[in-house]
Amino acid sequence: MSYEFKVYINEGSEFFSWQSDTRFTMTKQEQNKDFELSQSLLDMLDLNTEDYFDLTGRMGDEIKNLYESDGEHNIAFLRDSFDKMAKEHIFFEFLRIDWFDRLEKFAKGEYKNPRSKIPYKEITHIPMQIRTWQSEIRHIIEKALDVFSPDIPIQEKMASLYERQVHLETFSFEAVNTKFERINGQVFAEVLHPQSMRDIVDFLLRAVIRHELTFKTCRSCGRYFPNTAHGNSEYCNRLFKDTDKTCKEIGSVKVYQAKLEENPEYKIYNRAYKTHFARIKHKRMTKENFKAWAEQARDMRDLVTRNEIGLAEYENWVKN
Repeated sequence: MSYEFKVYINEGSEFFSWQSDTRFTMTKQEQNKDFELSQSLLDMLDLNTEDYFDLTGRMGDEIKNLYESDGEHNIAFLRDSFDKMAKEHIFFEFLRIDWFDRLEKFAKGEYKNPRSKIPYKEITHIPMQIRTWQSEIRHIIEKALDVFSPDIPIQEKMASLYERQVHLETFSFEAVNTKFERINGQVFAEVLHPQSMRDIVDFLLRAVIRHELTFKTCRSCGRYFPNTAHGNSEYCNRLFKDTDKTCKEIGSVKVYQAKLEENPEYKIYNRAYKTHFARIKHKRMTKENFKAWAEQARDMRDLVTRNEIGLAEYENWVKN
């Protein structure tokens, strides 16, 4: 065995398992990663392809140099580049160990026609391939897997989409290399043995459609997230921009601030809460008394919200 890479779905999660024994691989033991179903596809939608044009272009030049030049070959640059890409997305992990296997066979002189076994264009075309996958997956989500129009069955929307959109040639869902296997003595699942990154994308997209997942657009970052995973939330769990808070946490703050603006009784309560809490620190109020006050203040606030007492009466009660 030079390497093995497997992808399978089980209980709403996607699993990746791989092992490689080439001389370029640092760890020979089996490696495993798992994600919530659809997460790797959504992460791929977030990849900025501009970041890869220069790198894959230089990698392509080095690969081309392997079979066009008898001089010194920069295998180390290729190895480091594949390592770098593998850290950025799980799909690149397959690319890495697949090409490590090819590079080792090339170094051993096992390829009579290296041009066909290690074609440089296979690497230089990666950014454009990802752009195509991103475009078509977004189109499928928008037309068939978006949370809107829930009354129309997903299978009906998919059938309608593929009747009209004959240009979706990338995901024509033709045969892929799968078989049912026993995994870790506990799971029996359909396992993909990919021949390319596209096989992985195709396999996972099939699983999303088969499980009839739907997606929302996060109100904070504008990216898709699974509808079923976060209930009625309008925000995803990704980190928001350069902060250490998630979109959901940021969204909760925004919703609360909007509530303060729309409901002045909440603003009065919030201000009084901070004042009374400070009294505990200065030992002017016990925790027990503060807890009792806060409970009564919330009850009074809710009476204002239900229009059972006036705002002025509540504000006067808080002050006194």
